[in-house]
Amino acid sequence: MNNNSYNIVVHVVNLILLGAIGFLVFFSVVNISPAQDPIGDMFKFGHTVFLLVMWAVNYWFQYKKKKWILPIAGTILYVAIALFVMGVVSPFLRNIIEAQF
Repeated sequence: MNNNSYNIVVHVVNLILLGAIGFLVFFSVVNISPAQDPIGDMFKFGHTVFLLVMWAVNYWFQYKKKKWILPIAGTILYVAIALFVMGVVSPFLRNIIEAQF
């Protein structure tokens, strides 16, 4: 019974994370303006790949280890790392790349 409830919690938490990724990707891809931004498109694709790879590693680690603290800690770390990368690292790298061109 304990193993089944753990698996349910892990799957539900990771489906919520995957839904959040899908929400972010949908609204980053939908662009109604005619202006093209190739550097911005490159970063949107990089964000999508980064979020999906980080989600897959987090999901695999939670499912493999089967410890109750991992769904909570993994989700908090996932959100913290994603916000840090998309809010601090990505704009910094974009400024560096735009300064080169």
